[in-house]
Amino acid sequence: MAAAAVLGLGLVLAAGLVVALLAGVLVAAGRGARPDDTPAATLVAARQHAAVAAVLALAGGVVVALLLVSQGDGLGPVRLAGVPGLPAALGPLAGGLVALAVLAAGERTWPRPVGTVRTASLRRRTVAELAARRRRLLGGTTALGLACLAVFALTADATGRAVPALITSEAVAQGYGGGASGPYPGAPYALPLSAGLLAVAVVAGVVLHLVARRPAVAGTREEDDLALRRTSARSVLGVAQLASGGTVGVVLLVAGAALLRSGWLLGGWAAVALGLAVGLVSLGAAATACIPRPAPAPGAAPAGPRAGAQR
Repeated sequence: MAAAAVLGLGLVLAAGLVVALLAGVLVAAGRGARPDDTPAATLVAARQHAAVAAVLALAGGVVVALLLVSQGDGLGPVRLAGVPGLPAALGPLAGGLVALAVLAAGERTWPRPVGTVRTASLRRRTVAELAARRRRLLGGTTALGLACLAVFALTADATGRAVPALITSEAVAQGYGGGASGPYPGAPYALPLSAGLLAVAVVAGVVLHLVARRPAVAGTREEDDLALRRTSARSVLGVAQLASGGTVGVVLLVAGAALLRSGWLLGGWAAVALGLAVGLVSLGAAATACIPRPAPAPGAAPAGPRAGAQR
């Protein structure tokens, strides 16, 4: 028991170390990057910073998720409130939160060019302008997950980890009745998972506001700065969609399998089909978020409010 507790504590500390290390790398890279005070050099450095932040965020999230998923029944003897398998169920959401934290650190550490005179657009951006469709997809996935978890919590048996079997007249005539099938995401799983889904959605919204409100990258054209913000917003929502959509998809598949074994065929097949659809759509959304978009064509900067001679 003591060894298991030490192992669980060690894994938690390792996850925290991963987050701190990745955030430190971003901070050091942002402070150390001092590109020449030209629009081209500044833009290249900014794009490299966005790519490094996305890669580190994904790597950190995957490491933390795998650490938790590999625990199976729990971290040490505590087993997270005595619920077997709960750390593994929360693994993707925890990984998503870690990745979002790294992306938030990236938003605070953009490289600044050398020089005493710099210009930057003062136009304010909105979250809806940066990623309206992806934000709606994440909101719909979160709402669907919360609704399904509520249904599963209400339909589970007294243990909260199984679903009662369907009792039919044929089963009663043959002497069969009662029983339950699991694992099933009843209240012991539904409540923490619901909190995790809400946490990912809220943190993603906070990081998106950081993306929209951060100062423009000095020396870049307005369309280049907008492209940088949209790249950051895609990374944020891609990570959040992968964590939330992956969790909802797996939960639906697990619940559907339990329902099918218990005789609830219609509900079981519906849950399985919905789980596959949510999982595939979320995976596709995360994959397309990683595809680089073509850079805006070079040209004269558009007319608009500019901040000049800022020291």
